[in-house]
This record gives sequence, C-alpha cells and structure tokens, in this order.
Amino acid sequence: VTDSEAFPGLIRQTHRKIRSAAADGAYDTRLCHDEQRRKKISALIPPRKGAGYWPGEYADRNRAVANQRMTGSNARWKWTTDYNRRSIAETAMYRVKQLFGG
Repeated sequence: VTDSEAFPGLIRQTHRKIRSAAADGAYDTRLCHDEQRRKKISALIPPRKGAGYWPGEYADRNRAVANQRMTGSNARWKWTTDYNRRSIAETAMYRVKQLFGG
C-alpha cells in the first residue's frame, strides 16, 4: 500500500475540521483529491510533471496544471500558495527525529 493509497483512509478517520492539507506530488491522484473534496479540504498538492487536465470539478488542480504549463514548473504555484510551508514542516520533523530518535 502506497502513502497515497492510505491517505484517504487517514482523512476519513479525522473528526476535526481540516481546512487544508499539503502533500507532495505523489499524492496527485484522483483518490486523494476526491477524498479532500468530499471533506471540503483545500488541497495543496503540486501536479506531477506533464500532468493533464481533469474534469471540471477539479478546478483548483487544473489551475495548478495551467500554471505549470505556462511557467514550465511548479515553482510559481508553490510560491503563490505557500506550499513551501510543507517543506519547512517536513524539515522541522526531520530535525526532531534526528535530535530525539525515531
């Protein structure tokens, strides 16, 4: 089971309101996007390189794909959506694990 396959089940287990969830491009799957839409969670997931458009209900993702195509990368999208906060949090968790084990 991949992380992106396990993700919807983890989201379903939550009882608190989640406003947004940031994940890397491995989570750019319909399964992940569908579960976030169902729970009304704003998805901050960069589209994979060369990603195609999906049907209309995936408007946020399609905007990210359009941005990727216009600029040649996800860099601008990451900057305008504060996606870089995910990288900062990931680095912080890495350091905690380094210091305290795990």
